[in-house]
Amino acid sequence: MKHANDLFAQAVSQLIEIGEKARKEREARERKAGDRETIRVSRKEKRAHVRLTEREKVQLTFNL
Repeated sequence: MKHANDLFAQAVSQLIEIGEKARKEREARERKAGDRETIRVSRKEKRAHVRLTEREKVQLTFNL
């Protein structure tokens, strides 16, 4: 039969492991969300740049 001190120490270490695992998973989800946001912003900037160049082309044709 295990002593209560041993059981308590084992339970605490298991809780710490569970907490660490949850923290790592949460951080991984946040990183993925950050990556998606970065990709979304870069796509938006690229579209804005394309729109700008199209406007410049139209302006150039009107100026001729």
